[in-house]
Amino acid sequence: MNRPLSPWPIAFVLAMGLHWPAARAADVETGTPGELRVAYRTDDKPVSFLQDGKPTGFLVEFVNEIARRTGLHVTYVSTTFAAMLPAVQNHQLDTAAFGVLVTPKRAEVASFTTATGYGQARLVSRKDAPVEAIERAGGKTVAVTTGSALIPLLKTIAPTVTIKEFPNIASSANALIARQVDGLFTGIATAAHLVEQHPELTATQTVESGMNALPVAKDRPRLLAAMNQAIAGMMKDGTYARLFTKWNEPTIGIPERMFHDYPGMARPAAAAAR
Repeated sequence: MNRPLSPWPIAFVLAMGLHWPAARAADVETGTPGELRVAYRTDDKPVSFLQDGKPTGFLVEFVNEIARRTGLHVTYVSTTFAAMLPAVQNHQLDTAAFGVLVTPKRAEVASFTTATGYGQARLVSRKDAPVEAIERAGGKTVAVTTGSALIPLLKTIAPTVTIKEFPNIASSANALIARQVDGLFTGIATAAHLVEQHPELTATQTVESGMNALPVAKDRPRLLAAMNQAIAGMMKDGTYARLFTKWNEPTIGIPERMFHDYPGMARPAAAAAR
């Protein structure tokens, strides 16, 4: 049975000097030989979004680099968060340029690469009616994207909050601005972008969520190994740090747990200089 993560912790693999065999496009299991079909979102700035008619964002560029290193051509397919994992499981798509929180339930239906980040969720509300802490927001209504793992997290930390699901970030933000909901719960980078774009909004409480990774169908171990190999190289040679710095606000740093997971991982140039 395939495990949701690589057979050895990435720290052990790198520390022992082990490596996966060099990936070739012909050896990598994808739905269409030589092609990597990738789910993306059109509105999840800065992670995955549509700009000037082209998919872009932190994880889009990250997956582009994985494809380049494995000799694959990338085709992006716009889809919702809720539809993404079933599409990967059923081989309609090979992976996703989504910030996917790894949970036991998700690990039952898909394998996951080594870490691409550690999630932090942030509460966004209106400046004229701020919600400072989710635990004290009983009776309030909070918008969350359908299918997000933040839904069970929110139910755990704030059981008296009413959760209203929306298909995407844009519709959640519109509902908040229109006073249809009292708050919005989303990833920290997306929250920072929303506040930047909408001066009437404010970001307050930050909540730790967990490890993010890229999903792969359970019966495609060679694709998983090839992606893990590419990710390890990107951590080591500074590609990940460069992309993270490019797409995230200066106040958002690479989680320290990433440096533990990837010994010898390059830090952003500004951080290394301090």
